[in-house]
Amino acid sequence: MRRYLFCIVGVGAGNTTRNLAILRQLKALGDCEIRIAAQGNARRLLEKEYDTVALRDVGYTSGGTFSAFQIVKSNLSFPFKFFQNMKQLKSIMENYQPDVVIADSDFYCLRPAKKLGIPLVSINNSAIIVESIKRDGGPPAGCGFSYNVIEKTDYWLQRRFPNRVLCPTVETQDGLASKFVQIPPMVREEITPVESPGEEVVVLTGGSGIDADKIDLSALQGKKVRVLGTNISRVPEDTNQVGFTLDVMEHFRQARVLVMQGGFSSISEAVALRIPTVVVPIENHAEQWANGRAVERLGLGISATNPSETGDAVLKILNDYDKYWKAAQSLTVETNGHLVAAEHLWNWAEEKPLD
Repeated sequence: MRRYLFCIVGVGAGNTTRNLAILRQLKALGDCEIRIAAQGNARRLLEKEYDTVALRDVGYTSGGTFSAFQIVKSNLSFPFKFFQNMKQLKSIMENYQPDVVIADSDFYCLRPAKKLGIPLVSINNSAIIVESIKRDGGPPAGCGFSYNVIEKTDYWLQRRFPNRVLCPTVETQDGLASKFVQIPPMVREEITPVESPGEEVVVLTGGSGIDADKIDLSALQGKKVRVLGTNISRVPEDTNQVGFTLDVMEHFRQARVLVMQGGFSSISEAVALRIPTVVVPIENHAEQWANGRAVERLGLGISATNPSETGDAVLKILNDYDKYWKAAQSLTVETNGHLVAAEHLWNWAEEKPLD
């Protein structure tokens, strides 16, 4: 029997949804045992279905903004929590003895897995983000801290610790080391292409809530709008604020235009749905800025330069809708990354050592 330990940090909900897809596919492949160590939204959602151990929560930021000051302020206790989580994961690994440890945005498991000689696979696209931003001439104003301190540090860690790195991407990147295995985006199986456009503007805000209330849809008075995730205030009257739900497909079928923050899991679902999309990157967030640029290059939609311009971006798509709908329907990007990832993990569980 193959044994897997998934270590997942879930500040938002994106890591949770993609891991749910992988976990279900691993179970479908054969006899395996799965244990999860998680924090945040990942723990709260995954413990309903899987054997889950709670790690100490560590957030990116507080106060609803993403900046160097807020990140440092919010994580003054990070060193203590880091070592506590690392110690806890080392104990779990020693007792559970997994065939493979999988890290999704989790840094606490890297050193223990390396020290214990357990094959380590990371799900991480920092390599794609760093190299794509380099290709575009560097980060935009305001994203310097996020790019140089967060993304580049993450990229260094991925080069240093994991045996393999699964890199989900909508645009393949040339020149990466062989340990970086580029795979299609991962989406839940229920997220399927929409055959005809709906009548509503469907908004999906990130699970972290960061910058959500800066999104301004006031320009859409008279339009049907529904919001999934964190509620936002600058919306037309009679907007349907649904809240958080994992049963999203019934809502997406009503969408004429999607509005999403720039997390990669959200972008992946937009690509799978083939619906014209407005991306609203969290301010100062290099990864989300890069994801927005990728959506524009695909022709799927528009990346808003500022959350206050979200409504205007939606109107731009609506006023030239046939162009964006045809571009969305003509996408050839696969979204079966969860199947590819599970196949790799299934094979790597017996292919030890991975180096």
